[in-house]
Amino acid sequence: MPSIAVERTIGQTKKAVLGGLIRYNDEKMGKQKYKRFAISLRQRGEIVGGIVGEVWTAVLFIQFFWLEQKFRSKGYGKKLIKAIEEEAKHFGATRSYVDTLSVQAPDFYRACGYKEFGSIGGYPGGITRHWLTKSL
Repeated sequence: MPSIAVERTIGQTKKAVLGGLIRYNDEKMGKQKYKRFAISLRQRGEIVGGIVGEVWTAVLFIQFFWLEQKFRSKGYGKKLIKAIEEEAKHFGATRSYVDTLSVQAPDFYRACGYKEFGSIGGYPGGITRHWLTKSL
């Protein structure tokens, strides 16, 4: 009989779960395109900001986005967003989505043309998590 185990290291289980999901999705939707990539902002060779994302099927998911404080509000963030969206289009993406906390950048994403499609409160300090999307 199967048993349930709590694990503090996730490598083996993550690999099995991801493999199972990929096989299931391929069975239901056919072999899907999947591409993970990053865009960086560099000064004198040092990374001072960047975005990590992935395209699965036709959707870009912006996973991580960080910009060193002194480079904010100078247009670099919008340039990075534009660069990842353009790169995602090369992989067939027609839509993008991102999630962000109320203390992070929901207004920034809105200024880049993203529209909110959901949110959830309940985080410490009255923080809300927002999900936003944009047609590419």
